[in-house]
Amino acid sequence: MDRSRYLGEFTEAPERLRGVIAFEGRTGEDVFDIMGDPDRITDWYLLAKTVHHHPPAPDGEARFNVEFTFFGHVFEEVLLWEAPQRYVYRATGPDFPIKDYIAEIAVEMTGERSGQMIWSMYFDTIEGQEFKRILPIVLPAINEASLTKLALILGGELISCVHDFSGLEADV
Repeated sequence: MDRSRYLGEFTEAPERLRGVIAFEGRTGEDVFDIMGDPDRITDWYLLAKTVHHHPPAPDGEARFNVEFTFFGHVFEEVLLWEAPQRYVYRATGPDFPIKDYIAEIAVEMTGERSGQMIWSMYFDTIEGQEFKRILPIVLPAINEASLTKLALILGGELISCVHDFSGLEADV
């Protein structure tokens, strides 16, 4: 994995996941609408149980949290919204063990109705020895299966799903 890719304005943490889905038959706006809709998360992410909407922020920004198996309620805050090219978000929660999670969803078009959706996660802190032991084992499989499911929704196929948990190992 190219660890030089990062979102310097939001985090200095390295890229820990890069999932790429190639799609055809949809515009960038179509794909972005699916990816930017919180209610669709439960359609494809295996650990997502329910989405809870809250009153909008003072600036009108939608606010919501997702209830996850293992992680409880995780609040997702949009940091950057550049429809239909990309958005960046932060995820936090009292039971969410990744304490500095930032992610980017990007849509890169290769034609009028074809392109790639790229999901990148950046973090450098996993709290708890149990999570440090298990997340590097289970998250790659969960994320790959989730992205494969998402690829079907987007009308495409999963091209790659690469993880890098180096430096996050549990104490022995």
